[in-house]
Amino acid sequence: MAGRFPFSPRRSAAAAAVTAMMVVAPVIAATDAHALGNNREVSRSCGTNRVSSGWTGSYNWALTVKASGDCAGWLSSALERNNGYWTPRVYGTSSRAYATDTTNPVADRYGLHWGCDSCNVTRS
Repeated sequence: MAGRFPFSPRRSAAAAAVTAMMVVAPVIAATDAHALGNNREVSRSCGTNRVSSGWTGSYNWALTVKASGDCAGWLSSALERNNGYWTPRVYGTSSRAYATDTTNPVADRYGLHWGCDSCNVTRS
């Protein structure tokens, strides 16, 4: 075994890459996923709504828009924070509801949407 080095340059590079992945991977996995912006159509017992949410750079918003259905009640929207608390629920019209949060937008994680009071909430 004289003349053989326990670590070749190739083995050292591979070990360094594995070590770097072990250091970086937990940091990436621990980062919260921000779900605002999951925009789609949702069909529920009260009808179909278009739900969307997002961030403007200074505040977050959640929008619920009626696409179809026979619900006669008001649509509503709110935002859910990363600690589970909700911003005040904003009631709109029978066709549209829009909520914003400027007090602590960094903490907002989801848009919340109701087609009617009797419908389940949908997150975006």
